[in-house]
Amino acid sequence: MGAWGVALFSDDTACDVRDTYRELIEDGVEDEEATRRVLNEFGDALVDPDEGPVIWLALAWTQSKIGRLDAMVRDKALTLIERGEGLELWQEQGAKALAGRQAVHQKVQAQLTAPQPERKRLRRPWRHVTDLTPGTVLSYRVSSGHFVLLRVARIDDDRVGCAPILSLMRYLGDALPSRQELDRLPDAVDGSCPLGVPVDVVMNMTVFCVAVHRKKDPDYRELGFEPLEGMLQPRPGDAELDLHTYTHWQGLANTMEWYAGCR
Repeated sequence: MGAWGVALFSDDTACDVRDTYRELIEDGVEDEEATRRVLNEFGDALVDPDEGPVIWLALAWTQSKIGRLDAMVRDKALTLIERGEGLELWQEQGAKALAGRQAVHQKVQAQLTAPQPERKRLRRPWRHVTDLTPGTVLSYRVSSGHFVLLRVARIDDDRVGCAPILSLMRYLGDALPSRQELDRLPDAVDGSCPLGVPVDVVMNMTVFCVAVHRKKDPDYRELGFEPLEGMLQPRPGDAELDLHTYTHWQGLANTMEWYAGCR
């Protein structure tokens, strides 16, 4: 179990339970069905003496805070608290950790037994959908005047957004390459030096998922990334291309400036 503190959500499993349940509600799944799906997804961990209590408490707390506390989940969580289940891990870490976790259990108990808030509606977060398509090549002119190129290998489409997966190409030039040159340019993902920069300097970060998370965040054109005319054919391995980092367009622009400046 990935726990880094005594707080209820200082725990990977608790966070996963909370996020899974909230996402289901955001997607319009009915309360009982959302509860069933969460318990089914975490079913194997429910029998674990350390993780099981975490799951029940996290689910009960999450439901209660949005006015959707399921009676069965409430009773299960309260029973665990009354029996002191799930405290063994904290006993092993000493009296201070145990007291801290017991206080968390008391807080959860108070939340579950108090008058419950009104039922709240959760809306899906804003979702940006890119207009880029696989095969597009983006050019970016760094402050030195040189151009760098990134190829759209594929699109990552999930519930929170639709974002391009970009592969850095092995190019840094004073002018844009011709169409024939572009077709022959390799990606900079083979462990050698992208843009002439030693791999140990850049940690081989040459494949990027670039997302727009907020409406006010700039998109690619606003920061100087320009699509070239024509499209490249898909390349072998595009579907399995390993992501090296998640970023936004300003972060990608900063990375390109840094890479080019390291030459």
